[in-house]
Amino acid sequence: MLRNNKAFTMAEVLITLGIIGIVAAMTLPTLINKYKETQFKSAYKKAYSEFSQVLQSSIINHEFNRTTTFEKTATLEELNLMKKNFKILKDCGNKNIDRCWKKGDSVCGGSCQSGDSSDGIDLNDGAPREGYANCFVDISGRSWCSYSDSENIYLVDTNGFSNPNQFGKDRWLFTFADSANKRVKEGGKYKKIIPYQNKDITTQSSFCKRPPCYYQSWLLN
Repeated sequence: MLRNNKAFTMAEVLITLGIIGIVAAMTLPTLINKYKETQFKSAYKKAYSEFSQVLQSSIINHEFNRTTTFEKTATLEELNLMKKNFKILKDCGNKNIDRCWKKGDSVCGGSCQSGDSSDGIDLNDGAPREGYANCFVDISGRSWCSYSDSENIYLVDTNGFSNPNQFGKDRWLFTFADSANKRVKEGGKYKKIIPYQNKDITTQSSFCKRPPCYYQSWLLN
């Protein structure tokens, strides 16, 4: 007795595989980007949390002596407190910046429009300027730098020399604030660490060259 066996033809199998391939090609980049975004977000939260933790005792004990916005001695003292509390893998000081911070996106304030890099950030390659900033790498491979040699703004690259080296993705800025989350510039008023850009930026700006940059919401969600 003959059996009526049913099976897919080679053409049907090839068509099905082709459809699967097309769907995968369309969805895979989105999934990869989503996965990378999750990694960046997690690293940002971790850097923020650990930065807050290592300086919390110094804040409680009023170890910060800054009295004005621009004060080189105060910035150096703050950096030394950071280095004291972080486990340091490499300390580059203010002369060997390229050993601690890879060139990438630039970031700055109003001087971006004029091309002046006197604030400490080199607009051409996004690296803190020699002699203006002070950098180190912690034991987890994160790069940390002062924004300049006199302000209380600090940069972190959460994955060190790995790409994309982009502010709003793997690079962030932190500063000090009072209990109302308002940035303060006197050490006696320090209560916590906050993002220097305490808001999301969805259009291109000097602090977000490739938007969106979720400076705030990535810490809250």
